[in-house]
Amino acid sequence: MMVRDLKKQELKKLSRSELLEMLIDQTEENNELRAQLGEARQKLMDKNITCEEAGSIAQASLELNRVFEAAQAACDQYTENIRARSAHLEELCLEKERETEEKCERMIEEAREQSQAYWNEVNEKVEALMSQSAILRELLSEKKG
Repeated sequence: MMVRDLKKQELKKLSRSELLEMLIDQTEENNELRAQLGEARQKLMDKNITCEEAGSIAQASLELNRVFEAAQAACDQYTENIRARSAHLEELCLEKERETEEKCERMIEEAREQSQAYWNEVNEKVEALMSQSAILRELLSEKKG
């Protein structure tokens, strides 16, 4: 799945692992393109440029420079796109992490409230039982006496 094909809302729906997987895919693609660029540069440097084809050594040099400049510009643009996408994915991951932390905090607070309510209920029942026990003791002592 390519990052450029996804919209911002679709990216927000992805899990952290999916976002990281996309980042890894983009990094691998970037590395492959860099390798291809290196191979292309090497092939250009290895070729013999004849004066008949290029017109002159100076002309051939200028043409090579333009090719290298275009390749470098494409590489720079691609690298910048990867940086921007990486930053965007990192923002999305941080947002998901914040949402998860907030949800956990709410769940903990709800658990505390439920625990306290249960404790209060149990405490009331224990106090009622103790009160009833005291009344029963009084009745038994009156009956014996």
